[in-house]
Amino acid sequence: MRKILKFSLVTLLIISLAILITGCGTNNGGKGADSKIYKILNKTFSSGDYIVTLEGNVDIGEGLENGTITLAIRGEDIYMDIDATTDHMSIMYKDDTTYIISHEDKMYMTSEGKDEELFEEDDNLAIFSIEDLNDMAEAHYTIGKEDVNGTEYDYEEFKDEETGVSDKYYFSGEDLIYIKTINENGEEDIMKVIKLSPELDDSIFNVPAGYEKFEV
Repeated sequence: MRKILKFSLVTLLIISLAILITGCGTNNGGKGADSKIYKILNKTFSSGDYIVTLEGNVDIGEGLENGTITLAIRGEDIYMDIDATTDHMSIMYKDDTTYIISHEDKMYMTSEGKDEELFEEDDNLAIFSIEDLNDMAEAHYTIGKEDVNGTEYDYEEFKDEETGVSDKYYFSGEDLIYIKTINENGEEDIMKVIKLSPELDDSIFNVPAGYEKFEV
């Protein structure tokens, strides 16, 4: 079960960085409040409860693998999951208890309270805040078309001229399909959007039936 702890810390980092927003920009274009992505994110994150699932290359500490990462927030409850080629693990906090779950082993362990190592900085869990949304509404964005994996999509791009970091959001009609982050060195990281919703099934916060509790 020690591997779960290492794996979960990496998961926390990945998810906290998976969706970024550059809060300022000087590109000529529309105002953020009029963009498709602003309307989608405002609807998803404004209530504070949401689920996000992204697919792409994830680093579980032993190199990149294809997989999905999920973050779900419901009030004080937190659920994070990474399902990669070689591992599938989750961490969860609810009812003042931290859960570490190995789906591969069908086992879980618990600790009282919110584990300080796993949840050291709660700010990392807030993918978007009301302040982020307000900044995005005032930012400028540009639009264009670009091929991703053989299909052409419309995109909206928010770029921070000071840092050179930009985020591109790719759409099919009104549906968000991909998110690409381009850093100041031009390096790209793209994730496919599997789910982005303010509605989530409460069952996600339950340990799967049949899993054995691991006693330390």
